Amino acid sequence: MTSLRSLIIDVTNSYISTRLASHFSRSLGSDTEVISTILIAGIGSIVLLKIGPAKSVAIRTFRNATAPICTAVMAYRAITVLFPSIAPFKVEHDLFDYVVSALHYIYTVMEHYSSLHLPSLLSSSLMTLFRDLVGLAIIRMIVTYGQSIRRTSFSELKKDIIESSFQWAKNTIPSVAKELQKEEDKMEVDLEESLKDSTRTRTLVIPPKGRTSRSLLLDLKKRGKVENRKWEDGLVSGAVYCGEKDHTDLLNAAYAAFSLANPLHPDIWPSVNQFEAEICSMTASLMNGTLHDLPLDQIVNSVVGCLSSGGTESIILAAKAHREYYCKRRGIKHPEIISCTTAHAAIDKACEILCCRNVKIPYDPDTYALDIDALEAAITSDTILLYSSAPTFPQGVVDPIKKLSDLAVKHDVGLHVDCCLGGFVLPFAKKLGYPVPEFDFTLQGVTSMSCDTHKYGYASKGTSVVLYRNKELRRCQYFCYPEWTGGLYVTPTIAGSRPGALSAACWASMMAMGEDGYSSRVSTIMDATQEIASAVASMPGLYLLGSPKSMIVCFDSKDFNIYRVGDKMTKMGWSLNSLQKPACIHLCVTLRTVEHKDKFIDDLSQCVDEVVFEGNDGALTGNAAIYGMSGSMPPGPINELLKCYTDTILKA
Repeated sequence: MTSLRSLIIDVTNSYISTRLASHFSRSLGSDTEVISTILIAGIGSIVLLKIGPAKSVAIRTFRNATAPICTAVMAYRAITVLFPSIAPFKVEHDLFDYVVSALHYIYTVMEHYSSLHLPSLLSSSLMTLFRDLVGLAIIRMIVTYGQSIRRTSFSELKKDIIESSFQWAKNTIPSVAKELQKEEDKMEVDLEESLKDSTRTRTLVIPPKGRTSRSLLLDLKKRGKVENRKWEDGLVSGAVYCGEKDHTDLLNAAYAAFSLANPLHPDIWPSVNQFEAEICSMTASLMNGTLHDLPLDQIVNSVVGCLSSGGTESIILAAKAHREYYCKRRGIKHPEIISCTTAHAAIDKACEILCCRNVKIPYDPDTYALDIDALEAAITSDTILLYSSAPTFPQGVVDPIKKLSDLAVKHDVGLHVDCCLGGFVLPFAKKLGYPVPEFDFTLQGVTSMSCDTHKYGYASKGTSVVLYRNKELRRCQYFCYPEWTGGLYVTPTIAGSRPGALSAACWASMMAMGEDGYSSRVSTIMDATQEIASAVASMPGLYLLGSPKSMIVCFDSKDFNIYRVGDKMTKMGWSLNSLQKPACIHLCVTLRTVEHKDKFIDDLSQCVDEVVFEGNDGALTGNAAIYGMSGSMPPGPINELLKCYTDTILKA
């Protein structure tokens, strides 16, 4: 009884003191510490075998050491309930295998020496020490296993089982594989007919003789004239955000001036690096990232940034920076990022590439913003980053970033604000007096932001800015390879060589627009968005999802399939965004849309009237059929559909 009580007290005090020393919320220790504990326990076991009766003492001690473990766990958990600030300590998912293997080896050694009968010199203090060491190893194993189960949600488990079952059936059952291939071939033919021009000219090998510049330019201009017609008429959601002829001519001229430039060679093109630094600085100041009230030589922690190829790369780089920073700082081996189901798919890409767990939480069904309570409940000692949007792509809602900032500070984790869509809209809208909540670096918890210059910054496609609270965090984004035989190699982004021409065009765009240019255009877009939203809300059968605070108008219907409306709008020449979960359609208002907002309202009203008149007898075609089918299918077949679609797009 005394040994049991001693074990409970020692184990509990050990963990509590460790938790207090690490601010009640972080790692117990590294793998090395745990393996060392197991190693000591193993040596202790062998020593026991060498100096005492093996079977009667060592093996019994090893087995009896596990008896008080459950009591110790209950005691520790009771203390965490009494003191909620003591969060469960971090555990490593792979430690379970280490611990089991090590303990199995110890037991095997004991069995090997079970026939030995050596003099008994075992002291009670050594026995207690051995029991404590084994107890610590086993309690770590139990908590690791429990934490692993607790952090695996039912939805994740269900998804994995379904996908694994689908892949197994596809790869091992000939009849299933044959039927799937048959359906895929049919799907590919249908997709090619709908996506590709059957009369197109295809060039599959390098021509034996080069074409003249004149003939090539005529060919390019002819294609461009046809394909540009839709966005020039304002019939496209997003995609082209400016399109003003004078501005486009400026971008093309800036591109031509630096068409061969590569930021990888700052000694050759120093201006390009200067362009990029100024782009990041201007964007940071827009996000309240510069301490304007201090002299330049006193600014130590001003926000810094980097130019990337687009919003997706900016988000991947931000995730990498936080992974490197927090994992090395706290010994986290299985990092987790918490994001809402409305978050852009770029964070899913980032987690897949970086081997981070993407913990998905629901949105508030009333506001469509991130559910703050669900997010707080999802935070663990492995959490490195909270992900938010300003605004979200689907409904255009700004997440409660102020509350998220408070949580990030409280739990000492990163907070990324995906401002790719709103980066050059929300700051000016706020200055103009529109109701825009706090979302930028004025909030202490915000550690990084992504802002796309190639959207409402009106730059050429292929540029975005990722911003960080300080240089220390930005350095974790870099890729450094000091031992490469090609020389000392470092790049700030994923790509090595990059088009300096795009950097020059981006810089030219921001310099040409100025605050006055951005402000006037944002005012136009915001007013048009509110006008369109009011018109949509007044149409019979339609209702808005979320409260439009920027440039997105998202709508659905409780009376009919909203995808049928979308398909009818497509037939009238519009290119809108069909969304899911929930089923809805949105329009991303651009400068081109503003000029044709009345046409959009009239055409949408006409399509709604037609759907209402048809009732449930209307056929499901186009997106209505595709999304209807995907809604009833598991993830495996849907993935095959998406891959088939991509194969078709990549086909010449």
